[in-house]
Amino acid sequence: MLRALLIAAAFGFGLLATPASAQQIRDHGSTGRGLISDSSALLAARDAVARAGLDCDVRSAALRGRSEDGVTQYEVACDNRPGYLIAGQTAHNCLALAGQNDRVRRGESAGSFVPACRLRANRSPMRHFSRMAAEAGLDCRADQGVAVGLSPAGGAIYEIGCRGTMGARIEESADGWIITDCLMVRAQGAVCRFTTEAEERVTFRRWLEGSAAEACAPTQLRAMGRNSAGLDYFEVACARGGPLVVGLDDRRRVANVLPCADAAHIGGGCRAYYRGPGD
Repeated sequence: MLRALLIAAAFGFGLLATPASAQQIRDHGSTGRGLISDSSALLAARDAVARAGLDCDVRSAALRGRSEDGVTQYEVACDNRPGYLIAGQTAHNCLALAGQNDRVRRGESAGSFVPACRLRANRSPMRHFSRMAAEAGLDCRADQGVAVGLSPAGGAIYEIGCRGTMGARIEESADGWIITDCLMVRAQGAVCRFTTEAEERVTFRRWLEGSAAEACAPTQLRAMGRNSAGLDYFEVACARGGPLVVGLDDRRRVANVLPCADAAHIGGGCRAYYRGPGD
């Protein structure tokens, strides 16, 4: 289901731990060769996964030294989900750690760098972003992704970029994935790094197919807000014809189309692309 997500002003990182505890992981490097290949050591890594309460089908693992209090640390790569750094019952999502480091590099976080995952499978995250996009039901070919942080409810949020079309932020929740398309992310004052306004227009035009606004060919879009019935309204400048107001339901089906002259009661009316009588 598509619905708006209120994005927190500051994000935490990691699925089962706070940013502060994530930064307390000691990056000792490997002990010996580090790669766990013998069955007994692999079983120890799987036991660490179980003790941390993780849903992870371990495909490979590495010993990452010990924490300051002497707890053995493992890195595991999972077949069914992103990998983790594990110390005792504390686990840190590899994608979240990479997202934190990315934000620090870009100057978007006042925090510090955290240890990164090193296993080859954990350094190739697109298979996980593609899988999560498919699970969430995104109708796109995922080609980029990044962990954005946590929602106020504690769910991990990822941005998914799509080839040639609009991407989205997806939030992991107990009831499945919550999708916020990048048009709504932008309307909420946040940024989708992997979606251009041109890609937003491509997708919006697809949503208009078969509706009364099909001939519009959007050139500009402005979010106007959501009404009590859950419809999201947009002021749309069209390549052909005057600007329109389009209401979309939570599945992005067109529920209402009005000329700007008749839409003064919606979100304060058209402001960006419409010039009414006397203007």
